[in-house]
Amino acid sequence: MRLRITMVSLVLIFSLLIPLAAYAEQKWEGTDDLVDRKMEEVSGVFAKEPLIDISEGNLGLFLFAAGGFTAGTIFGYQWRKLFGEKVSSEDDQRILPDGGCNCPKG
Repeated sequence: MRLRITMVSLVLIFSLLIPLAAYAEQKWEGTDDLVDRKMEEVSGVFAKEPLIDISEGNLGLFLFAAGGFTAGTIFGYQWRKLFGEKVSSEDDQRILPDGGCNCPKG
């Protein structure tokens, strides 16, 4: 019974908060918009249309995915150079066929 009262109370509270959240989004403007407008007024330079508009459609998603793939490929290829190879102790003391030792210098 106590669990049921708690669940009903939570559902009621959340159902009352959802319309308030929707109202809050309309009331508060983003800081970026306010700063941009103020700087446009102060400097006299106004925003221009972008050369390539990626605000609609999937072009922005494609560019983000292509950039992530490219960065991941480069990072993965350079992994050993960045973090070094893990050398096991067996490789450190291996005897070479000509009688030399592949021992670490030190």
